[in-house]
Amino acid sequence: MSDPRGGRRRDRHIQETPSSPESGERGDTRSETYEADPSRREAMQQELMNLGVWLGEHPKAAKKNLKPIRGSVLLEPGVYYNIGTGMVERIYAPQHMALGSRVFRVKRDPAAPVEEIRRRVLEGK
Repeated sequence: MSDPRGGRRRDRHIQETPSSPESGERGDTRSETYEADPSRREAMQQELMNLGVWLGEHPKAAKKNLKPIRGSVLLEPGVYYNIGTGMVERIYAPQHMALGSRVFRVKRDPAAPVEEIRRRVLEGK
């Protein structure tokens, strides 16, 4: 099979060589930003991902402890759980919802600490 680009590379600044094994062990998902950023923002998001996994395993807890968003086209800023993606997300600016998505509001404050979010998800009000 021939190269459709005619032997020319499309983007000269992109290296097409595979990464070396010295750059990190396989399965290590931490990024350079995680290591360089002292605020640990990525580690905080991991806790939200874990909450999303827990809610996926316990779907009745979402219906019992969280407020469903129905009939809304625009999501206001806050913390939401999306059943379709299984993720707990912080939304800082109003966003349009996809048709048919099932979303639950966790908190109205998008900057709420993870402890408050965890308490609301696990215990309700």
